[in-house]
Amino acid sequence: MKKLNLDEIIPLVHGASEVCEKDGKISLFRFTKEQRELYKTVSRDYYRKCFATAGITLEFDTDSENLTLSVSVNPGSSRRFFTHSVFVNGKRTGELSGDIGEKENVFYTEAFTLGGGIKRIKIQFPWSVSSDILSLEIDDNAKITPVVKKRNILMFGDSITQGYDAVYPENAYAVKLADAAGAEIRDKAIAGERFFAELAKNKENFRPDIITVAYGTNDWCHSAKEEFETQCRSFFYNLRNSYPEAEIIAFTPVWRADIEDKKPISQPFGFISEYIKKVAENIPDIKVFDGIDFIPHDLRCYSPDGLHPNDAGFEHYGNAVLNIIKNIPRY
Repeated sequence: MKKLNLDEIIPLVHGASEVCEKDGKISLFRFTKEQRELYKTVSRDYYRKCFATAGITLEFDTDSENLTLSVSVNPGSSRRFFTHSVFVNGKRTGELSGDIGEKENVFYTEAFTLGGGIKRIKIQFPWSVSSDILSLEIDDNAKITPVVKKRNILMFGDSITQGYDAVYPENAYAVKLADAAGAEIRDKAIAGERFFAELAKNKENFRPDIITVAYGTNDWCHSAKEEFETQCRSFFYNLRNSYPEAEIIAFTPVWRADIEDKKPISQPFGFISEYIKKVAENIPDIKVFDGIDFIPHDLRCYSPDGLHPNDAGFEHYGNAVLNIIKNIPRY
């Protein structure tokens, strides 16, 4: 078997803003170094979540009949379970999965049989943990060709956009959108995050055709009214200034089981959606779509906390988002 080196792996990576090698590990970063340093000053928890490999894939065509993946896994969210899903010609054929509990730097290896002939391979990395590549091996003398994407989508959001609580990473709505649109995505979601104006100002070397924004549910839970209004308004203005050519689409929060509870913002849940719509009216080319019915108001579509979609809930969410995106001119 042949072990691919860094220069051979980099062209296969999608969804990462940075790929680098240190101490024998190839790290895939969805946030730039500047963005990670920004979160380092904000919250130790948010900084850790920057390293989760949400939305990151390896995609390539190959005639190799075998593949072996070895990874080093570290926490990247409040969840400890993880799955790397392997697809051959669009069909899920295997996984490298586990639960790291309270451990760090845990090594895992799995071998996969790919079959004969040229086929398209996708390895979907987990949203819940940070996964560094220790080695990626294919058959000696096998050919490997990177996959080229059709468009670029930049995604901002909270835990739902990061992927909570999809059992399989490909079921998260951000990944569903990437697959359906043939898109290179950058998933900038952080579980627990609210509108953070400074992040929208931190432009990176990526030219998105479409930008999606899905904050609000944590603003309702944890922000004062004035703080939310200021951050929300500034976020959208900064985002428009950073990416003047992109189509910006915002989704207001989905239903949650505690929607009638009293929160620090002292406003009904619907206030968040109405304010986001109000802000968008004053900024060119921002479209807002009401997300309250993206997922049925049915706990069978949610994880036990009543806040995060399960795989069934993400099916509904992904379909709703795709139906919107398909009608966007830049699509």
